[in-house]
Amino acid sequence: MTVTIETSGIQEVEQLLILLKTLNIKNIKIQSSPSIPQPNITRGDKKIDPKQLFGIWKDNPRTIEQIRSTAWKRNWNI
Repeated sequence: MTVTIETSGIQEVEQLLILLKTLNIKNIKIQSSPSIPQPNITRGDKKIDPKQLFGIWKDNPRTIEQIRSTAWKRNWNI
């Protein structure tokens, strides 16, 4: 037999667990469903050789301050 109980908060779950403990039921299985769906993770391509990127800024050197000022001026409302 399966019984499904949906609760609206953690306080109700705690109250139910206290009630079930007082009844001395031995076969209780608690399953919680995740409320936030987990994103799919895609692994990157490890075949890319990063050595090809070395020296791409040699003709236009930048300081960390220049990089930060450019990055912070991005329009994130795209």
